[in-house]
Amino acid sequence: MIKRIDLFMPTRSRYGVLHHFTKCLHDALKRSGVNCRLLEAQKDNPGPFLTQIFNDPPDCTLSFNGVLPDAEGRFLCDLLKIPHVACVVDSPNHFFPLIKSPYNIITCVDRFACEFFKGMNFENVLFMPHAVEKDLEPHSDAQRTFDVLLLSSCIDYESIGELWKKKYPPSIRKALHKAAELTLADTDTSYVQAFVIALDSLRPKIKTTEIAQFDFVEGLNELEFYIRGLDRIRLIQSIKDARVDIFGADNSKAVWEKYLGKKQRNIRIHEEVSFEQALELMKHAKILLNSCLWIKNGAHERIFTGLASGALVLTNDNSYMRENFTDDKNILFYKPFEMDKINDKINGILQNESKRQKIAKKGRDVVMKHHTWDHRAAQLLKELPPILKKIKKQNPK
Repeated sequence: MIKRIDLFMPTRSRYGVLHHFTKCLHDALKRSGVNCRLLEAQKDNPGPFLTQIFNDPPDCTLSFNGVLPDAEGRFLCDLLKIPHVACVVDSPNHFFPLIKSPYNIITCVDRFACEFFKGMNFENVLFMPHAVEKDLEPHSDAQRTFDVLLLSSCIDYESIGELWKKKYPPSIRKALHKAAELTLADTDTSYVQAFVIALDSLRPKIKTTEIAQFDFVEGLNELEFYIRGLDRIRLIQSIKDARVDIFGADNSKAVWEKYLGKKQRNIRIHEEVSFEQALELMKHAKILLNSCLWIKNGAHERIFTGLASGALVLTNDNSYMRENFTDDKNILFYKPFEMDKINDKINGILQNESKRQKIAKKGRDVVMKHHTWDHRAAQLLKELPPILKKIKKQNPK
């Protein structure tokens, strides 16, 4: 039984999303009866932060995206000798160092990511998708002024492709592009799997030295962003009629315009907003777009927060999503290889408000019954104890 968990506020968080998640999970754990502290380290004065933990140590600590090692490779959890739960919300290739500490426990939003870490002989892994706060309430449908809303920055995937021409030999470039094609060709193959498949298919043409010199961490990061950018652009380009409002330009309005051109006058581009502002925007949207192809067996927060806010979410399909939702019943799915169907799908929904409300309500019901932070807290309290016991046994103080 877990009696105490200390949660660490992130040192940084784009849009403030990690701060929001931390507060929500902290409150959910407290409602579950766990004694929790919400701690924040001062960058130039970490002493008080460490003193609190040393003087009154918890059963474990927790933070979103984990606490990576310092410049000398030392982990805070190793210093404390207290297990740390790293709730990873981004792609696994950004968090390789976490497997180096026996005190780390990693949660992933994608089942494939869990298998990815286990394939690296790291067993302290749990599958835990994003969630929403249990009291998130939508506005009335009469206030939904955005027909279609996208909360995403623009990634210039063509520039990444140009970078590959300078960095990699033709065989590696071909493997990267083939991996992108494979990822976009079905709903369940991850970009990591796709790259391995692409390398194997091209192995006779790739020199051993070329593979040995390839930085897999850097290359997978580039491949991930290439696919993200390409899918987002294709998604927006597929919507010909309905007005689409994009927030999260991140000073990249020119990049959006580069791909969308002046012909697509149904697109409106706005400056990026905080996570709290994004939540409010979702409450004013009829349809929320979600493009997240790096997740092939899991879920992203925009799906849950969008539905909980009363918007109807259009998102890419994957195995986990099909287990929890049904297309045209409580969500809208698109397949990255069937973009030509999206425009008619959106038009049909916008022309039938009663249908949109019905599907959105059923989607919200699924989220509030199964995907709140209280559900994730209950899961952690069930699945963490045996892992904590194992860590304690393997690492006696």
